[in-house]
Amino acid sequence: METVRAVVLDTAGQPGLAEVPEPSGPGTPVRVLACGLCGSDVEKIGSAPAGTVLGHEVVGELEDGRRVALVHHIPCGECERCRAGHASTCERFREPTIVPGGFAEHVRARETIELPQGLDDAAATVVEPLACVLRGAERVPRGRVLVVGCGFVGWLFAQVLLQRGDDVSAVDPRPDRLMLSGLRPPDAPVAAAVLCAPAGADEALGHLEPGGSVLAFASPGALDLDLVYRNELAVSGSRSATPEHMRQALALLPHLELPPLDVLPLERFREGLERYVRGDALKVVFTP
Repeated sequence: METVRAVVLDTAGQPGLAEVPEPSGPGTPVRVLACGLCGSDVEKIGSAPAGTVLGHEVVGELEDGRRVALVHHIPCGECERCRAGHASTCERFREPTIVPGGFAEHVRARETIELPQGLDDAAATVVEPLACVLRGAERVPRGRVLVVGCGFVGWLFAQVLLQRGDDVSAVDPRPDRLMLSGLRPPDAPVAAAVLCAPAGADEALGHLEPGGSVLAFASPGALDLDLVYRNELAVSGSRSATPEHMRQALALLPHLELPPLDVLPLERFREGLERYVRGDALKVVFTP
């Protein structure tokens, strides 16, 4: 049996480099070129079943040499939830589309999007998280917007909101990240806030004007519902992306200036993971 190298979770849910069977079955065979580490990957470490291969921000090469970004989730597009704009709650949405997972040498993918020449492999992994941000931004009213948390996703949200012409401010407990974002804290109440960091709800609600809205793009912790009630605030959530948002992200990505990406080989997965968890790296990308 042919095997490929992959970062596999052990019985304790911890990652380690191992050999796994060459992926077979449905889908298009893809040689992985790069895969970004997502905060949702980190959340699964220690809890996902043994044998899990994480990774969904994947750029790869097809057998004919074309480079592609892999689509992570594919909704049915026809059910009531999809038609209502809540595709991430579609029953088909959770079905695996990248097997065994992006932190491997080879995978099989259900859907791919061809990449243009000149787009760096590591930078192209940003297509998937940017697509998630574009979908979330559709639920953020235009105007004065506060981004809570200047990690990588917060940085992307700020760039997308600035691109569409919003007056964007930001807050983060780390001055270096706030400085990297190029933004300042708000000097007046804002009409909308985007939660890009866990437990940032109080910060977001505290800056909202009456009748404002907040988008939860990260777990907000406990919400002060009394404040929501008294100020007539609107709260919504957004999770993941659709194939259409992936295509939109690919068109927008060349127009964004990305922050530094830490690119490491799979053999140094634990090192990259630790750098990400400590906050020493805004974004880590692994190459087989």
